Amino acid sequence: MRRFFILFIRVALLGGLLLSLPQGTAQAATVSPGELINLVNGLRAANGLPALIEDAILDGTAYATAQAMAANGVCAHIGGARERIRAAGFGGGAVVFATENMACAVSATISDIQSWWSDSLHMMPMNEARYTHVGAGAYTASNGTTYYVLHAAYVGDGGSASLPGSTGGSAGQGQNPAEPLVEPVVTSTPQADGTIVHTVQYGQALDTIATWYGVTIAEIKALNHMTSNTIYVGDNLIIKIAPTATITPTRTLTPRQPTRTPSMTPTLTKTVMVSTPTPTRAPGLLDTLPKIDRQWLGFGLLLVSAAGLLLVLYFLFIRPRFKK
Repeated sequence: MRRFFILFIRVALLGGLLLSLPQGTAQAATVSPGELINLVNGLRAANGLPALIEDAILDGTAYATAQAMAANGVCAHIGGARERIRAAGFGGGAVVFATENMACAVSATISDIQSWWSDSLHMMPMNEARYTHVGAGAYTASNGTTYYVLHAAYVGDGGSASLPGSTGGSAGQGQNPAEPLVEPVVTSTPQADGTIVHTVQYGQALDTIATWYGVTIAEIKALNHMTSNTIYVGDNLIIKIAPTATITPTRTLTPRQPTRTPSMTPTLTKTVMVSTPTPTRAPGLLDTLPKIDRQWLGFGLLLVSAAGLLLVLYFLFIRPRFKK
């Protein structure tokens, strides 16, 4: 009994020790807003450009954009980035120019995002000297998808402007170029034959277009015979081809020829009456016998049979008994 009790104590202690050990759980890799800003400034430094200044207003607009994308369940630009940034107070009422980079993933590293933003449009904040301020935001939806947004902006009124919400510094002199805005994807109306064609606008990417139309990148590339994901402003992308018409055979009624009804032509038949003589049979032996009534004949046969039966019974049963 004592051994059993000691064994029980040892098992309980071992179980408690195992339960107390930290449990390793696989978690999706995510990128923080600070890492996004460091990525931009690291690439700017490599290009010989000054680092962008993190701005609290741009942080707020980037986070609000990521949250709106998650709420709509769409990984795509919602449009009007410059207007939203200016309305939030960036630039103090001056003319504002901005660009928006976004990405969506369940699991991503900073290297992934760098590869997604490696095209010329997404590299504008890293390559253009006129950008001065930056903000970033990330929002993880209930389905595990994290939406990343980066806003880079500058004041383009030709002078210096104090930017409320900036962590430090002020906007330099803007060049005020005629810079196009990132245009949201507006789905095209099907043509008369059902074909859908989308004209690429500034800032639109192939994955964004595919998301808004509810198709895949592979489908768009196949329809347009594309070998890469590179698209240019003004490209007309076929999103959906016209459905193939199904030819239904038309049955043609063949007129039936009228059937001629044969007419009955009366035919006169001449009937010839021929008389055939019937031979007369010669009288036989039965014909010479006198006619006997069948009823009496039957009665007579019955009497003869009864008499014969009595004779048989007599010779078989009655006569032997008298001899004894």
